[in-house]
Amino acid sequence: MYSATAKICLCAAATAAYISSNGAGVSAFSIETSRRVMLEKVTGAGAAALIGISSAATIAPSPAQASGGATAGGAYLLSAKQRYNSRVTAGVKGFLALSGPLEGGSIAEAKAFLSSEGEGGWGDFKSAGYLLSNAFRRSSSTAPDSLPSVKAWKAFAAEVEKMQKAADKKSKSGVGDAYKKAEVLLDSYLELVELPPSIEISRS
Repeated sequence: MYSATAKICLCAAATAAYISSNGAGVSAFSIETSRRVMLEKVTGAGAAALIGISSAATIAPSPAQASGGATAGGAYLLSAKQRYNSRVTAGVKGFLALSGPLEGGSIAEAKAFLSSEGEGGWGDFKSAGYLLSNAFRRSSSTAPDSLPSVKAWKAFAAEVEKMQKAADKKSKSGVGDAYKKAEVLLDSYLELVELPPSIEISRS
């Protein structure tokens, strides 16, 4: 009667001999079949059963592997940060640059920011800001509107849209009031998407 260790050694030797005699183009299935046949001849069905258990343990994926891995969400978030962080930061800088002119009674700069589709303007900021907030989820089945980051973004964006409406009416006070509210809401959003506070961004 062979010990478990001896059976495993015999299995390894049988596999090596088979591969050596049949060349490099041997399939995993043919190796497994050969091992069973040779082991049944040498050690009986008991050893073959042992190898079957060993093979199943090696081939069967763990639950984490079968589900795609626990880091799938983390990889998606990392990718989103790489795509959108710089665009959001540029948008924040463009938004914060309106503070001085608005305090001085000018809304021309606000109109330019709100109508710009390029990086640093509201058009690009609106798109990148939402997409970044939507990446902070634990599951792909999570509804975007339930995410704190998305809620914070929408609250901020709503005030910026009020700025747009006030600017269209040439209301300096309306633009200024909406700007102040949006400025307060901006930092809540930045915190939830793991970006520095607005004061740090403005100084960078």
